[in-house]
Amino acid sequence: MFLNRAEIWVGALAVAAFLVLYWTLRGAPPGQSATAEDDDDAPRSGYRDRVIAAVVTGLLLILAGAYVAATRGVPWSLPLFALGFGMVLALAMVNQRYRHSSPSLRRTIEYSNAILNTALLAGVLIVANVIAFRYGGHVIDLTRERAYSLSSLTMNQVGSLDRPLTFHLIYGRGARAGRQLDRIAQLLELYRTARPDMVKIESVNPFTDLERTEDLAKRAPDLAVMQGGGVLIEFGEGEDAKYVAVGGQEMFDAPPPERSPASLDRFESTFKGEDALTSALIRIREGRTAKVAFLVGHGEPRLDDLNPNGPGLGLWKARMTSNGYDVTELNLLEASVPDDVELVVVAGPKDAFKPVETARLKAYADRGGPVLAMLGNTEPTGLDDFLLSFNLELGKGLVIDPQLNFNHNMQLVHCILKGGVGHPITDSLGSERSVLIANGAPIEILGTKPQAKELNKSVDRRFVPTPIVKSGSRSWAETDLKNPRPRFDQDVDQAGPIVVGVAVVERGAEPAAATKPRLVLFSTRSIAENIVQGIEPTNLDLVMNAVSWLRERPNAVGITPKTHVALTLTADPLLRWRLVVVPTVAAVLTIVGLGGLVYVVRHE
Repeated sequence: MFLNRAEIWVGALAVAAFLVLYWTLRGAPPGQSATAEDDDDAPRSGYRDRVIAAVVTGLLLILAGAYVAATRGVPWSLPLFALGFGMVLALAMVNQRYRHSSPSLRRTIEYSNAILNTALLAGVLIVANVIAFRYGGHVIDLTRERAYSLSSLTMNQVGSLDRPLTFHLIYGRGARAGRQLDRIAQLLELYRTARPDMVKIESVNPFTDLERTEDLAKRAPDLAVMQGGGVLIEFGEGEDAKYVAVGGQEMFDAPPPERSPASLDRFESTFKGEDALTSALIRIREGRTAKVAFLVGHGEPRLDDLNPNGPGLGLWKARMTSNGYDVTELNLLEASVPDDVELVVVAGPKDAFKPVETARLKAYADRGGPVLAMLGNTEPTGLDDFLLSFNLELGKGLVIDPQLNFNHNMQLVHCILKGGVGHPITDSLGSERSVLIANGAPIEILGTKPQAKELNKSVDRRFVPTPIVKSGSRSWAETDLKNPRPRFDQDVDQAGPIVVGVAVVERGAEPAAATKPRLVLFSTRSIAENIVQGIEPTNLDLVMNAVSWLRERPNAVGITPKTHVALTLTADPLLRWRLVVVPTVAAVLTIVGLGGLVYVVRHE
């Protein structure tokens, strides 16, 4: 529409400003005669009106120059600035001789000088800040949390760059991603400032820059993992460039839970962006990768499926690749587990493992290789004996929860991490987050049930399972899956909380010997599938933590996160009212008192 154009409103404001300023300086609105000058040397009223109108026009040209500089660029504003300042300065100098004989011209000259001095001071400050920002080197960081300082490790990495480094700042969707964007951009600017000749920053909005995003995705498949925004690091140029993605969820801690009234005066937020980016930069420069083998041949979800609404594992693979893992597929019918494989993943098989495959997997585990398994009990897995060797077995029934579920589907159970046993896999996720367990089975730990039930099952004391994920207290393992309205049957159903995630360590021969991570088992096939972790992103964080724990090598280099603490004043409504009203009334009385004092002094 015609009224939606900004130029129309700017023009209307300019006309209104002209009328107000003209009225103020002239002493009367347009069309009315102004007060006559008493001095015989004063110029005629027509001359005064023309001078005032020209001065007002010059001042408005200065404001127009500022508007054009902000919207179109500085070069376009220079003619307006030159014309505006020239008019005001020339008129002020020419009419300086009338400052004693004409009050209106004296008022005009004084106002003009004050506005020119203010504009000059503002211009000097703006130019000085721009020069200092672009050419002044490192900023002086006076913040308590050192928000604008890079660690010595990061400075060494950036300072020793021998190839160009480009940070592609990827926009995310949602309010939280928008709030995180500014903090990430500030951090990237610190990297660029440390080495402006080698570091470049580019912003990419995947929702509007479709062609550019598609081009980046062809060169860096890891871009698919950053649904919530983040940074795509490009090291090098051309065909030899290397890419690694760092998602926004890797740079920020989980959002804090709802605060209790006792803690309303303190709010903490933790930013781990420097640790994540520098760790990724070190991995991409050194080419350091860890080989992870996903077992295939049993109907497992595809690793190359990036459809966010599908059952593939492509988003998990992309996240692992961005964290420095070399993800491969392995068919145990064709070969044993190679010696260079650091982790084997059994991700949701539909068909049972054959004896030769189980034997090869067991041989890998016997030589100390860690295993991450995601298994259900709806189909035979052929891995029952393998799990028994770690003092574990999958029980009967499926875990359902009538209260904590997704979209009223009781078999899609939300398992809150709060109140669980502390473990490195779950500690960093926060106590208020949950994981989504679809068609989960109860995990039974040998040695914790009555002896009569485990009469023929031996317990290997070397392996110590620890529950890391449990369902809610109102859940149970339903055995009658054909019942459309399941009810808990205490005679056949296992009551909650039910263990659906277990981590197993191996104890050394000596009592004081360190333990070694050996196995992580989740009793659901789909915990890391695209569609499930799209519903609950904590699932992806959980399996990534499990991978890092099993390898005993965290992907971060250990740079201290920036913790921002905001202190707020809590007050009851009466106190808040006083805090607002008392200073306001005191300020008004002070202004009135000073004005009255000045009036009395000048009157005397």
